[in-house]
Amino acid sequence: MLAEKARINAEKCIGCGECILVCPNRAIQIQWNASIPVFMEKMVEYTLGVLKGKEDRSLFLNFITDVSPACDCPPFNDAPIVRDIGVVASTDPVAIDQASVDLVNQERALPGCCLTKNRGPGKDKFKGLYPDVDWHLQLEYAEEIGLGSREYVLEKI
Repeated sequence: MLAEKARINAEKCIGCGECILVCPNRAIQIQWNASIPVFMEKMVEYTLGVLKGKEDRSLFLNFITDVSPACDCPPFNDAPIVRDIGVVASTDPVAIDQASVDLVNQERALPGCCLTKNRGPGKDKFKGLYPDVDWHLQLEYAEEIGLGSREYVLEKI
């Protein structure tokens, strides 16, 4: 009896990427360099569409706790990459994301986490995890289309 190869049904796939995380053999790969920039731009455009007309009534909160090395959509993950930093709030979705990335990157990686590169303070933790994904593109594009500004001032309370 011949074993069949597992296949992803493109008609049913919703693009969540959970299959990548759960595959014990790491057999599922995505061509990040080809599709991720387009995916990032689409996310920014969808966000702009959702917020249109609601900009003055929106508040954004980022809980920078248990920062996982992969998407936190599934109910499981690897050890956090940095210590818990806290909560940031803003009326600007671009500024809050830029501040959150900067706060994570200012930290030293936690011992025992899966991060093998860019572990020190000031190093790009996300580039260390995903060297082929340029997260800057998303925030640059968001600023370019008027979703917000990457400039921010942190006020500790």
